[in-house]
Amino acid sequence: MKTVFTILLSIMLALPTPPTQDNGYELTVQVEGIRNRNGYIAIGLFDRHGDFPEGDGLQSKYVEVKGSSVEVVFKGLKEGEYAIAVMHDENGNEEMDYAQNGMPKEGYGFSLNAEGEMGPPSFGEASFKLTQNTVQSIDLIYLLR
Repeated sequence: MKTVFTILLSIMLALPTPPTQDNGYELTVQVEGIRNRNGYIAIGLFDRHGDFPEGDGLQSKYVEVKGSSVEVVFKGLKEGEYAIAVMHDENGNEEMDYAQNGMPKEGYGFSLNAEGEMGPPSFGEASFKLTQNTVQSIDLIYLLR
């Protein structure tokens, strides 16, 4: 009987445990294609209640660029629908810079690598459902050299 209990306990400990409501899910965001090591990468996480993609969002991260990619983790998220907006703030002024013709001078990207027509994608175009720990990989777009 002791052997059966030990085997069951070993199996239970080896199985991955689903996140509890208390600690939520983790969302790992991998930003790829950073063209230089200047400045910072700003990552905004939005839910349906945020002003995607330009508002404050649900959470944000601002990390120094040290290579051609960056990875950040958002923790404690509830199951739901989210979208991500990313900007390469090359000059560190904490805002997107634009050329005279209105084109972004700095890199940007969105979850699902969504692209809008004549502007950013809508929340619906960039949103995904979070139902487990998830990784979103985003490739930056640079329109101007």
